[in-house]
Amino acid sequence: MLLKHFNVLVVDDVILMCDFLHGVANKVPGCSAFKALDSKTAADILQTEHIDLLITDIEMKAPTGLELVFQLRSGRFDATSHDIPVIIFSGNTYLELIQQCKSYDVNDFLAKPISFDVLTRKIQHHLQTEKPIRSPQHYAALGHQFVKAAVVPDDGPRKISVAIVRDQEHKADAGAEEAPAGEKPEKKDFLFWPQHATTGYFQLDRRLRNFAFNVSCFHNVFVGNCKPVAIESERKRASEAIDYLFHIANNMKQKQRRYDFWLLFNQRLEKLKPLAAELAEVNVKHHTQVLALLKKLSYWWMQTCNRPIIQLNDDEQGAGHD
Repeated sequence: MLLKHFNVLVVDDVILMCDFLHGVANKVPGCSAFKALDSKTAADILQTEHIDLLITDIEMKAPTGLELVFQLRSGRFDATSHDIPVIIFSGNTYLELIQQCKSYDVNDFLAKPISFDVLTRKIQHHLQTEKPIRSPQHYAALGHQFVKAAVVPDDGPRKISVAIVRDQEHKADAGAEEAPAGEKPEKKDFLFWPQHATTGYFQLDRRLRNFAFNVSCFHNVFVGNCKPVAIESERKRASEAIDYLFHIANNMKQKQRRYDFWLLFNQRLEKLKPLAAELAEVNVKHHTQVLALLKKLSYWWMQTCNRPIIQLNDDEQGAGHD
């Protein structure tokens, strides 16, 4: 059984509330908590520590909690992945505020007061539940809309519904679009992460699942004979997912001690590099070339999702990093 461990960061400018949040998070099995009384301190922690879950008040002095979330989702922090779960809480449940949080794909929004039991369940749930998160470039493109009084509009539609590329394990969140008329959901992704599988690193598992999800999106719109502009959009997202996998792995392997694991995984990444370069340049109108590339990506995935790189973890609560 691999050891699970999650780092949780709690942020609130009220000392008593911050201490309460910190105490709750520290008592969740497998979790260690960091705390910050302002967003600047929180940003420093996100930059230097490997955080797996962010819990923050939204109504703090500038920079606000929402600005902190914007920085996170935009990929501003070296040590923390942009797609970690985020729980927002506030004493005021304004519809405008909730809609602004939705623009940054916040995982949950809680109204004060917050009970010990509710917060504990929320932490456990969001550490175990995957939510589709877009690329850092998407959130960066939103700019600083959170400072405007007007409601932040919801994300522009992703023309290809996630419903056609996900199986039951990767259900779309409530805000995702329905599949267009005439399109039938796939029963199984082109690439999929084995159930209860783990590398032993929570963030690496997340990046590999994201890789599988985005390559599957690209595959499904291509074989579904969708419009070239839609196929090109999914190709770019798949390339971004691979680039971010390289980025996260490079940051992590410099700080971890599992030498044998990182030696093997680095060999797999070296095999992926020429495929990533090919994906970045392939012309989606060249049917034969794309099919050949997809076949090579599938073969790479099958070779990677095997022992000793990944192991099965029977604990349904998921895996953490060592």
